[in-house]
Amino acid sequence: MVAGLGLVAVVLAIVTRGSLLPVAVVTAVIGLVTLVCDVTAKWYRRRHPKPSVRPRRGGAAASSGELNRWMSAVERILGSPD
Repeated sequence: MVAGLGLVAVVLAIVTRGSLLPVAVVTAVIGLVTLVCDVTAKWYRRRHPKPSVRPRRGGAAASSGELNRWMSAVERILGSPD
């Protein structure tokens, strides 16, 4: 965040030809908006946690026999001369 604000300040200093007041005001406003967005995002994540991912029962994962069958089919296709 600090590096981004520094870059904004440098660009504004170049655009305004070194005027200190606009550079300081715009950089401060951008910094405050960024800070408010970060705080709001952290608050939202605390209030709305992501549900834990549970593996589904029955059929969600391929069995090893089925996986071997598919792998042999893929090897036959990739190894075919045409």
